[in-house]
Amino acid sequence: MEDFNTNNLYKKSVKSVFALISRSFFLNILSYVASIVIFTYLRPSDVGIYVVIIAIQRIISFITDFGFGAALIQKKEEISEADIKTTFTLQIIITGTIFIFVISVQGLIAQYFSFNLVAMHLLLILVFTVFLSSFKVIPSILLERKINFHKLILPQIIESIFFNSILVLLVIKGYGLESYSWAFLISGLIGIPFYYIVSPWRPKIGIDKKSLNNLRYGIQFQAKNILATLKDDLLTLFLVKILSFNEIGFIGFGQRNAFFTYRYIVDSVTKVTFSTFSRLQENEKFLQKSIEKSLFYVSLAMFPFVFGIIIISPQLISFMPKWQNKWEPALLSLTFFSLNALVSSMSGILVNVLDATGRVKTTLKLMILWTILTWIFTWIGIFIFGYNGVAIASFIITLTIFITIRLVREKIQFRFYHSVYKPFLASLIMAMLTYLGTIFFVTNLLSLFLVIIVSVLIYGVCIFLLAKKEVLQVMNLINN
Repeated sequence: MEDFNTNNLYKKSVKSVFALISRSFFLNILSYVASIVIFTYLRPSDVGIYVVIIAIQRIISFITDFGFGAALIQKKEEISEADIKTTFTLQIIITGTIFIFVISVQGLIAQYFSFNLVAMHLLLILVFTVFLSSFKVIPSILLERKINFHKLILPQIIESIFFNSILVLLVIKGYGLESYSWAFLISGLIGIPFYYIVSPWRPKIGIDKKSLNNLRYGIQFQAKNILATLKDDLLTLFLVKILSFNEIGFIGFGQRNAFFTYRYIVDSVTKVTFSTFSRLQENEKFLQKSIEKSLFYVSLAMFPFVFGIIIISPQLISFMPKWQNKWEPALLSLTFFSLNALVSSMSGILVNVLDATGRVKTTLKLMILWTILTWIFTWIGIFIFGYNGVAIASFIITLTIFITIRLVREKIQFRFYHSVYKPFLASLIMAMLTYLGTIFFVTNLLSLFLVIIVSVLIYGVCIFLLAKKEVLQVMNLINN
């Protein structure tokens, strides 16, 4: 019976991953088109202000979470109505309190960051959306525990369509940062009802003492996420005092483009595998197989993207209208953030294994290490390389992935290099041919796109020749 359930869960997980990826394809294309418009019409300083405000919002979001959702997803026993009600009530109270607090100290915030009125309006709306997100938590948890991620995509599609459409329209009309304010507010409000349509649940208020036991895992889990926020976003807030908004804008440009595929592919894989690993965390054979497959699928997408974006970015900036003489200073940051995304994509899978199998204290220690290294190496990097030091330091720190590999192998003996070497070889061949193509054939934006299309085909052929068995296997799982 266990093998039957394990096989079914494995198939369901693979289908869920590809359902998330395929159904969010439109969302990611829409989001990236919107970002192209943003980078075309907004100044680097505006992008820098947005990066800082988003960092503030993320800090608030993680601080108000306490890991309730992750605790309910990871819980081995069935979750009760009391668990759900307690989680919802605490989220509402905490996020609502923080929103009121931010309103009361908005003058101090504006003074510290030198924000104008438009920037402060955006910050307040983003903090308000943190409060709105509390109404989306329970429907999402109910679907994630059942690994029904395909249903979760509907409200995400609706929110994304409204957000990006409003944003692009207002940016083109010349509303600048104010465009983000309207886009976040309207899409955040419109999306809420659709979460309850795909995952019906009647909101209830109340706190159950027994259900508060979930806080033990949740706080440990969220402590790691809070440290991750301190590692990155809090650091951004301090960078405001030593870097200009222009330079922070270059950093934001590099991060946004480097982590595009990471957010698209890796987030989908980790979201599903966390639930999957949690359901069968005692089955070592299943975990070994799942880890290796997850690493293969992630590297299948990340290697060609990273190699490709590093090679074509200089030409893309040169030929994209209104990008030339504007975003060239971001190229070095883009390169190192891309390498960061590549290593982090694999490290993220392994950290996910540790979390899902209950080793949250271990990942907390890892995050403490990474936080300390980030703060040390970033300041050193800025001193030596200026604003590019932020990206260079971030890549150097990801090389500690060997520690994560060792920690996972203490419980599960998996093959790391065997899982990733085929996508690496295929991507290396593609990268060399793409580089030659940019030298000899690229003269404008159209020829650049043609070279990109040919490169994708080359990679597809190479990976099929090198990993035919793995590719056919996953195709069979999806179709069956």
